Amino acid sequence: MNSQVPEDIPVLTDIVEPDGRSSKYIDDTVLFLGELEAHLTAVIHEQADELVHNALREMEALLLEQVADRLKAELPGLIARVIAEHFHGPARSN
Repeated sequence: MNSQVPEDIPVLTDIVEPDGRSSKYIDDTVLFLGELEAHLTAVIHEQADELVHNALREMEALLLEQVADRLKAELPGLIARVIAEHFHGPARSN
């Protein structure tokens, strides 16, 4: 049978202080958690970096397409204006 009295069993809200015998396990756990935290941080940072770079490439492609479309739409008017200025001179106000 268990020799502990039910009132002596710690619950989630109790603070349990480590005794001298378990400090090696606590040190190992702290070390493991530190390594896990460092690994998670590196992996998450790498994933976020990849997502940002992919998003930037997509935005760059979209922006280039929009600029090319605007240039294609405005080019005939620009050419007509330059030709008109060349042969008629710039508009003069009297």
